[in-house]
Amino acid sequence: MRKRFAAILTIICLAVSAVGLTGCGSQTSVAEEGGMNAVCYAIAPTANSQGLNMSSSLVQDTIYDTILNYGYVSVVVVDGESEMVAADSYDIDAQYKKASKDKLKTDARAKATNLITYMEGQVANDAQVDYLEGLRMAVRSLSSLEGYDSKTIVVIGTGLSTQGTLNFQNNLLSVEPEAVLDQLEEKDEIPDFTGITVVWQQMGDVALPQQDLSQTQRKRLQEIWGGIVERGGGTFVYNDIMANPVDTEATYPAVDTVELPAETPVDFNAAMFDTGDERLLEEPVMLTEEQVSFVPDKATYLDEDEAVATIQPIADYLLEHEQITVLLAGTTAGDEDSDYTMTLSQKRADAVRSTLVQLGVDESRIVTMGLGSSDPWHVYGAGYEGSIASGNRKVVLLDASSDTAKEILSE
Repeated sequence: MRKRFAAILTIICLAVSAVGLTGCGSQTSVAEEGGMNAVCYAIAPTANSQGLNMSSSLVQDTIYDTILNYGYVSVVVVDGESEMVAADSYDIDAQYKKASKDKLKTDARAKATNLITYMEGQVANDAQVDYLEGLRMAVRSLSSLEGYDSKTIVVIGTGLSTQGTLNFQNNLLSVEPEAVLDQLEEKDEIPDFTGITVVWQQMGDVALPQQDLSQTQRKRLQEIWGGIVERGGGTFVYNDIMANPVDTEATYPAVDTVELPAETPVDFNAAMFDTGDERLLEEPVMLTEEQVSFVPDKATYLDEDEAVATIQPIADYLLEHEQITVLLAGTTAGDEDSDYTMTLSQKRADAVRSTLVQLGVDESRIVTMGLGSSDPWHVYGAGYEGSIASGNRKVVLLDASSDTAKEILSE
């Protein structure tokens, strides 16, 4: 096992001798509170990926809660030849469970701190990375366990495999996710996730020399992995936690880059706008998250260059058709409005207007309004996650003289 297993056993023994009993964190955990849980961490400290965030509440709280409630923890390092480097039950003798709650919590925090420190020190040993095989190993570490209230796999890594059955070098990000999933199912390559929840942190968080993924490519990557887990009978949870800055002298084995398909900017040409009468833009143009994506809960573009590239053709068209005045209506996900959602949707519409003005469009030709979730195109009941909810977050472009725009402006 390349001395990894011996190292983790040494750390665990030191922790036990130092604190006497049982491991860190607070806030939110994916483990069932108060239950005895089994958790496997599938971590990918490899080249071409950003620093793994072991300080996130997801990691800290889940480890602490699992150890505090006498659960089971395993660790898989995902690389070209994934390896399970730790596996241990944190149950203790009944006599020690009679200790005070403060003592048990202190011991749990100490053990969790040691385990997190160990995971932070892991580095890939083998070239390339195969997340599907890493997940398969994580499933095997949990599937035979009995008597646990929940089983969870926490994956920390980009999800961008460079070898194995699901090798993204094969232009898989250009294929519809359902087609990829069908092929994996036909080859019997989907692990059995029955009874397991898979929580994924830092998916798509690549680092040079790997080219950054566009928002569309990130979404497709998420749909593929989510589909794998769900077709395998499990539950998939995407967790949008940021990476840690990389500051290490560690040398990583080589990982090939994945050539990403070119993203064609949305083509806002005359044919899309012209309705055959004097009023253009009669049909609304939706700038959804796939076209113009904002930082969550902010009116700042997630990728300003991508946003400008999308909005530029709109500006060009408006500069050629100076008779048009436009309405930009911002909208949000969820079904209930508040001062916050109304303000956020207004600010996002204003952000698109600012870009159009910077690109030469006279600001007097642009009206903005924040509608929150009270817009004519809103799909109710979609919540805040998933593709439909994503479609509810948008800035809508209309001819201000259209009936729809007039109705909006009159309210």
